[in-house]
This record gives sequence, structure tokens and C-alpha cells, in this order.
Amino acid sequence: MTDEMLLEQLFTHEEGALEALDAQYGAYCRTIAGRILPDPRDAEECFNDCLLAVWKAIPPARPTHFKGWLGAVVRHRAIAMGKKNGRTAPLVDETMLELARDLTPGGNLQDKAEAKELGEAISAFLWTQKPEIRRAFLRRYWGCGGLEEIARELGWSLSKTKSVLFRTRNSLKDYLQKEGYL
Repeated sequence: MTDEMLLEQLFTHEEGALEALDAQYGAYCRTIAGRILPDPRDAEECFNDCLLAVWKAIPPARPTHFKGWLGAVVRHRAIAMGKKNGRTAPLVDETMLELARDLTPGGNLQDKAEAKELGEAISAFLWTQKPEIRRAFLRRYWGCGGLEEIARELGWSLSKTKSVLFRTRNSLKDYLQKEGYL
């Protein structure tokens, strides 16, 4: 089933739409939630909460990039659940600190518009990178993937994976400084 067909089922609230969503993207969503929430029961609860959120959001929402949008819904819900329950996986803290250490000069972004602009700048930077570098970066810092897992998926050594991520973070920092964000 294509994303357009799935979206149409969700948009019209057809019976079976959530089952189709689970069949097509359930493993993807559970993987994201499981990387953020260490307890499998919390990850499953997060996924179920996300199904309800998707059901309520569509309509009126009609995301252009459904898989990415769905992943963001799961990721944000999992992070919120982890904070609320005090049970966020150590990997989330590790990856966020790793990225924040290189990108923040010490202050926090307080304005949502600035945060959105920063997100757009990061996205623009990532589109200038080779696909495998972009994939490694997103798997690590958006998907909270482990270094060994990313290396295995890309057919890289652990050393190369660490090096590529380090260089990409530094390049991103330079780019954001040049663009006036840092």
C-alpha cells in the first residue's frame, strides 16, 4: 500500500486504516519508541498513543512526507513519556548531549520561530551532504541509533562511523556559525 492510499484511508477514517498503518509502519514506529524508552511496555504504550494521535490529526493534517511525519510524532511522544516517567534511555541523553555540546554556545533557544529556522538550517545543511553521511547523522541524532548499529547498517567500521559523525557535527557547527545561528 502506498502512503497516499494509507493517508486517504486515514483521511476518510476508514475501518482498518490503523491496522494498515500498523502493518506498514508499526515496526518502524516501535523501533523509534524503543530506542528512546527502555521499557518495551512504555514503547508499546507510546506507539498506541501515537495511533490515536494520528487518527485525531488526520484530517485536517495531510502530511507530505508521511513516514517522516509519523516518525516525528512517535519520537516526540516517546521523549515526552520518558521525561514524564523519568525513564528515558541513556542513549537519548548521550546523543543529545553529543550534538548539543557542539552546537550550543551556552544559551537555549527560547523562541519557537528561531527553533524552526534553526531546524530548517540544519535540514538545508544535511541536504548538502552525501546520502550515507546524512543517513548516519539522522540515524544517530534523530533516531537515537547506536554507533555499532549505524556502522553495521552502512557497512562502515566503528571508527569510520565515529569520525564521520564528528566531522559532520563540526561542519554543521561551522555552517550554523556562518549563517548566524551560533
